[in-house]
Amino acid sequence: MPSPKLKPRRAAFPSIVVGVGNPFMRDDGVGIVIARELEKRNLGKDVLVLQRQMLDISLLLLSEDASRLIVVDAVRSGKRPGTLVRFRATGRGSPSLKVPLSHGMQVSDLVKLAKKNRISLCPISVVGVEPAVCTIGENLTKAVRDAVPAAVEAVLEELGRTVEEPAD
Repeated sequence: MPSPKLKPRRAAFPSIVVGVGNPFMRDDGVGIVIARELEKRNLGKDVLVLQRQMLDISLLLLSEDASRLIVVDAVRSGKRPGTLVRFRATGRGSPSLKVPLSHGMQVSDLVKLAKKNRISLCPISVVGVEPAVCTIGENLTKAVRDAVPAAVEAVLEELGRTVEEPAD
């Protein structure tokens, strides 16, 4: 008896946005702040917005059938605090860019792990904000707080959405 053909899985959320960070480590929490701002907007049912304190293997499984994964985080690029940084993730990583030490896994680690385990991964974009201070505390610095609207706009551009005001 021939085995039944499996239908390809269809992604429940073609686009996944993950705000990464620790809101109790000052500017390291910028990814969470941006994710919360995005949740206030009507992005449609095809966009899943998540908040995570760190990247982990579960994102591989979640994003396997997605059309795109957008990671939003504090990224150290050596530029002025509050500077927006955007790039596409590859298995080679980006050695000049580092996320704060509170994160156990880098985006490039996810890509390498997917390749090693033969997991077909969707394209990954990173929208980062250069942090000023990543020490214990609850509020973003002014430079990073002022960059949040531009980072939200960058994520909306990645999603192919127009910039819109939050729903009341």
